Amino acid sequence: MGAVLTLRGVRQARGGRQVLAIDELDVPAGERLAVLGTNGAGKTTLLRLLAGLEAPTAGSVEIDGVPVHTASLAFRRQVGYATQRPGLLSATVIRNVELPLRWRGVDAPERRRVALAALERLNVADLADRKAVSLSGGEAQRVSLARAFALAPRLLLLDEPAAGLDAEARRAFLDDLESALRDRATTVVHVSHRADEALRLADRILVLVGGGIRQLSDPATLVQRPVDATVARLIGYENVVSVAIDDSGQVLGPGRTTLAVWASAVQIGTGPLRAMVERVSLGPGRWEVVMSAHETLQAHLPLDQTPPQAGERVNVSIDTGRATLIR
Repeated sequence: MGAVLTLRGVRQARGGRQVLAIDELDVPAGERLAVLGTNGAGKTTLLRLLAGLEAPTAGSVEIDGVPVHTASLAFRRQVGYATQRPGLLSATVIRNVELPLRWRGVDAPERRRVALAALERLNVADLADRKAVSLSGGEAQRVSLARAFALAPRLLLLDEPAAGLDAEARRAFLDDLESALRDRATTVVHVSHRADEALRLADRILVLVGGGIRQLSDPATLVQRPVDATVARLIGYENVVSVAIDDSGQVLGPGRTTLAVWASAVQIGTGPLRAMVERVSLGPGRWEVVMSAHETLQAHLPLDQTPPQAGERVNVSIDTGRATLIR
């Protein structure tokens, strides 16, 4: 069974500046919680508090009702923590994964069995006898996760686990991570600055902005109803624009209603908005067009559609069926 996390009145200051302020947060056992935010939002600080590596300046951080920073070493060993940098020793892969088990006093045959099973779960059992220093970035991340899984943690903390990987390695790594988590009751807190990672892996997503909770909801609600422009941009909306809308939902022109709009919902050719094309470039399976109107707009056009040219003035419409009203 996974761990239950409870935070109340948490404040964390560093260098005389408050970097985290969470009044209340409850994470039930077995939940996968993603923490989404930009650099400096307080994501890693939150993980360090959950791991007991830092004590909060104020408030309480508890796992199963026990304040984590004063808990015994045996209790804190129920927490697995995979950091951005794997931090592997120069020994073999199998020795790296066995090491925390050795600290627990597990005998050698059992250590090897558990370590190999953890490596197998992350599809890197064939690397067991390789030196860790010879691993690629993706391989090292998998080994780091296998080391955390080998402890059978009740709480698993993941700090940007796919950071630094190229697109192909990242996709493969996330496939393996998702598979490894699928049949486990472990409570997971996963930090990321990438919305696609958070949306893929989480039961709920906590959006941190400036050290505080801006939104906490399931992935579908987050995408469909972001609470403000900051959250909309964090989860990937290319456009957050102020427009006037009539009773039927049609955009009339510039105004005071804020819409979060996917670039695919911005249509060029007809419409009430006038814009100047600033840049046209090829993207993955599309044309990407950046325009200046009363504010910047980005449109994605299919490759079989002839895009406008930079410097051209165009009319623009917005398909509000693929946009979200913020206020």
